[in-house]
Amino acid sequence: MSKSSILVFSAHAADFCSRSGGTIALYVRSGAQVHVIDLTFGERGESEDYWARVQSKSMSQARETRTQEAEEAASILGASIEFMDYGDYPLMIDRARLDSLARLIRQRRPDIILTHWKVDPHNIDHEVTTASVIRAATMAAVPGFDHDGETVHPFPHLFGFEPSVPRDDITGFVPDTYVDITEVFETKITALHALRSQTKLVSRYTQWAEYRGAQATQWSGQQIKYAEAFKRYTASVGTKLPC
Repeated sequence: MSKSSILVFSAHAADFCSRSGGTIALYVRSGAQVHVIDLTFGERGESEDYWARVQSKSMSQARETRTQEAEEAASILGASIEFMDYGDYPLMIDRARLDSLARLIRQRRPDIILTHWKVDPHNIDHEVTTASVIRAATMAAVPGFDHDGETVHPFPHLFGFEPSVPRDDITGFVPDTYVDITEVFETKITALHALRSQTKLVSRYTQWAEYRGAQATQWSGQQIKYAEAFKRYTASVGTKLPC
């Protein structure tokens, strides 16, 4: 695994960890720099345990709680993280926000971008994130952006991770890439435990990692206990077929 630079665009505070935490941990182990950009804290729609357990509730406290949890999870995985605080349910992206995302991509110049799958009808925030990230990546690559005449190449490899599980049957998500995360699975689980406002994630994504591991085992012929699945948005180009 090469020493790549990876950007992970997460709609809510936990998505980067639940969908790609194992892959993040593997790349960090290899020496890669992984940076997470959290578009929202998930303070409205993805903090159910916070709203259930806290007696004196407030939106500001929910955001602060989710910030601390996401920072802890990212630290466990070895990634850096920043928060855009765009507000969830609904997440809205206007021109100014698109420009901000494009500038972040220009500044970081990632080799790889991980984000949500493009179809997720039970969580439109995920769909908005995907459409915005793809558009921002395209904006960041053109010479007229910010009027500097610079073209950013090569275009980053873009991958979509899991939509809302276990609803993959209605999203059209058909993975073409599997990452064996068995050796770092306990790290991912430790990071998921840090996300105390969504305790359901631990059992749900343990089951899903086993499911994807079974699929990866069939494809590879090797015994893989836990895996994460992705779908490419960009083509693979080279002098040989990828294998």
